[in-house]
Amino acid sequence: MDNRSIIKTAYEYFRLALPLMSEHNIPVTPKNYSVWYKYVSGIDSELRKTMDTMLDKGETFSEETNESLYEHFCAEKDENHLKDLRDDLQQVLATILKEVTELTGQTEKYESFISGSAKILSDNPSPGEVKNIVKTIIDETKTLGSYGKTVQTKLVETTDVLETLKRDFELVKTEALVDFLTGIPNRKAFDQALTEWITEATSDTESLSLLLIDIDHFKRFNDEYGHLIGDYVLKFVVKKIRELVKGRDFLARFGGEEFAVILPRTPLIGAQTVAENIRSYFAQAKLKEIATFKSLGKISVSIGIACYRVGESPETFISRSDQALYCAKNAGRNRVATESDISSDIL
Repeated sequence: MDNRSIIKTAYEYFRLALPLMSEHNIPVTPKNYSVWYKYVSGIDSELRKTMDTMLDKGETFSEETNESLYEHFCAEKDENHLKDLRDDLQQVLATILKEVTELTGQTEKYESFISGSAKILSDNPSPGEVKNIVKTIIDETKTLGSYGKTVQTKLVETTDVLETLKRDFELVKTEALVDFLTGIPNRKAFDQALTEWITEATSDTESLSLLLIDIDHFKRFNDEYGHLIGDYVLKFVVKKIRELVKGRDFLARFGGEEFAVILPRTPLIGAQTVAENIRSYFAQAKLKEIATFKSLGKISVSIGIACYRVGESPETFISRSDQALYCAKNAGRNRVATESDISSDIL
């Protein structure tokens, strides 16, 4: 396989691996990328079979799972893999050096030819000799120009690939904070945003509220209508919550069928109003399948609310909102509960 084919193949595997990693919330670390690169390339049949089974079962790729896959399938082979990579890079560099050297050689040859032609012209040549010299100069110049264009074309092609890779890396950095299914910020992005809003709320002594929203009996809905319809419902819920919150409010997928909304500069009573608007909308909404208009019944949501207390950690803040959500579910679901509803036995 020549250098260009090696680069093209590696690039294609790169384009396959990154979206899959983003879809399954896999951090783009060297170890994780090594695992998924080998998976999409199919160079390790045992790894391919193992991961296909995990994907079919819908298993979660936790930090421990990722580490286990790397240790089992990649760690011992990395030395050889790195050696192969070094060899490939040396081959590419050698080819570039060869092309540059050849271009330099062409230039030196051309300069030598021009000098020789100039000497002949200075020796009072005949008209026929002048004609031949001019023709040869034109031919040599065209040859050098063509060679230069070939090298330039190769450089442009390589630059284009590098620019595309750069854009892909930027996209991956963005996608690492975005939920693949719904297109909203994921849990990692939520954690970062909450920390930032807590800092601002503390410095400005402004209220900060948090909603945790859970779709009631979503597993039962998935089992009855299938995961494709379930995915549609998740997207529908996200679309409507977006419409019911303000521009500065931060909506994220907290996990599974659970969503979080950060409400900056919003006291508890204001957060209750927002939560009740969300709850009442879904309580009245009727779902239909887009393709067939078949009725899918109704869904409802339960919502827990907490207001930030100066000095507490993000984990404690989230926990109080989660406990309020538990109260809403325990009271029969399709309800809004606040931190005031948390019973002392679960504090």
